[in-house]
Amino acid sequence: MLFLWGTLIAEPFHIFARYIAKAVGYAFKGLGEDSIIRSLILYVVVLAVIILLQLLSQSRIRNFMPCILSCGCIALLVIRSIVRSSVDFGDAICLAIPAIAAIILYLTKFEKGLKWYTDVYTYSLAIALINSLLFVPLSKLNGIVDKILYITNYNDINITAAFSGLAGIPEIVWGLFLTAFAVLPIIYRATSNRRK
Repeated sequence: MLFLWGTLIAEPFHIFARYIAKAVGYAFKGLGEDSIIRSLILYVVVLAVIILLQLLSQSRIRNFMPCILSCGCIALLVIRSIVRSSVDFGDAICLAIPAIAAIILYLTKFEKGLKWYTDVYTYSLAIALINSLLFVPLSKLNGIVDKILYITNYNDINITAAFSGLAGIPEIVWGLFLTAFAVLPIIYRATSNRRK
């Protein structure tokens, strides 16, 4: 998923991450875009959504999660289109494809495929978080790294920029610190799922 993150295949999952980031931004717009508190809230919300999706993937609802998530994203697109009085056809097409795929998997009762699809949604959000925490600050170090790490050219979650220079600590160090705290519960939940 990490290698596909900068490609068109991952676009529906970029939109999913973007909608979460925009919802947090809208809810806490009074804090300012470069606010450390707002960045921390976004960090906690994204991590909480990942863990919630991991927990739900162990329940009976897991087979319905791809349909729920796909349709939820489409509903948000429709609401945004009504509010803005314009439709983003690129997003509409990108969201329709996984929704149709989820419906096909559901109608054919292909449970393994639905479980895999649920994991793709869950861990694509984890990739979005790790990309924003680790690879985006790394790409800012010099122009060469940015060209190698093509996945950073398209980042929907902005967390570490607000921490840049805080207490004299570079953005990349803050990114490493936050990545370590994010990865531990995600890996723990993923490995506990396999043990069961």
